[in-house]
Amino acid sequence: MKTKNSVNSNILSIIVFLLGSIGLIAVMAFDKLYWRTGIIAEGWPNTSPGHLVRSIIIFISVFAIFWSLIGDRKLKLTLDESNSTSWHLLYILGTLLVSSLILVLFIFEPSIFSKLSREDGPIEWGSALLLFGSSIIATISFLKSRYVLNIPKHTQLSLAFLSLVFFVMAMEEVSWFQRVLEIETPKTFAGNSQSEMNLHNFATNYVENIYYFGAFLFLMVLPSIRFLYPSISNNDYLRIFVARPFIAVIGSIAFAYNFDMWNIIFTQIAFFYSVVILFAFAIFNSNKNEKYIILFTILLITITQVLFLVNGANFARLWEVTEYKEFFIPLALFIYSWDVFTHINRLYLLEKS
Repeated sequence: MKTKNSVNSNILSIIVFLLGSIGLIAVMAFDKLYWRTGIIAEGWPNTSPGHLVRSIIIFISVFAIFWSLIGDRKLKLTLDESNSTSWHLLYILGTLLVSSLILVLFIFEPSIFSKLSREDGPIEWGSALLLFGSSIIATISFLKSRYVLNIPKHTQLSLAFLSLVFFVMAMEEVSWFQRVLEIETPKTFAGNSQSEMNLHNFATNYVENIYYFGAFLFLMVLPSIRFLYPSISNNDYLRIFVARPFIAVIGSIAFAYNFDMWNIIFTQIAFFYSVVILFAFAIFNSNKNEKYIILFTILLITITQVLFLVNGANFARLWEVTEYKEFFIPLALFIYSWDVFTHINRLYLLEKS
């Protein structure tokens, strides 16, 4: 039977959640009706006092929504639930190192930062190769899952679908190898913004925002839900597909790579939520090594975002930071795919033994 205190706590959580939601809706209304900039308007970051207040409102709203879900519960966090290896820490540290090196390039060698991110450059090809790698790993996971009796058909089909999604994303990244094979653009694709053989350039702004926010939901929100509701780990299906919390630490890096899309509310929601969830991870984590790494990640993504916003003159192209975002998202997806594979492979080996 619920006590009076628990009932009051639940009511307070609901009120805080609603206030946070109202705050975000109000910002979108102001964007449309007062500033008349539209919901997904891109451009130079607006640092006027009004927009600084807007960012504060977004942060407070995101904070309120997330912490209303925690309430007065005493949660415990382990980045790697298996507790079998420390590979997850190496994945995180490797990603932090790469991000730190890129940030150094941006500040001290902006011309190299720009050159690396150009079309058909190392960053773009790195993004595509990571997505192809994710597709291959998901395919192998699907093939192995067919030989594990306690993995149902719908889980196997989900793995196959995941592989297909990664493959299509990779092919879109390289325009289906049009430039490599020197294929002339078919008339069907001539009308998109870059006259290339891809679908996303027919509605670049919308597709970009859907991709980035979808990646945020997959890499940040789902792991945080797994943290908030540990019972997910007891479900055979969700345990495989909902990313473990350490993936969120890696994924948070991508959502600090913003400049021309900073004014968009969804961009700021993704960044501020990443900061909030990492703080929660640090607070509820009793492992000192993990706690220090999480705190360093918070520091790094905060510094990264601030330096991008205040050093706009370093960008040769206004949008080039998004090329790096599109590298870190596939990197997190690749590590996620490998984590799913290790879980499937463990079940496969147990079945064979």
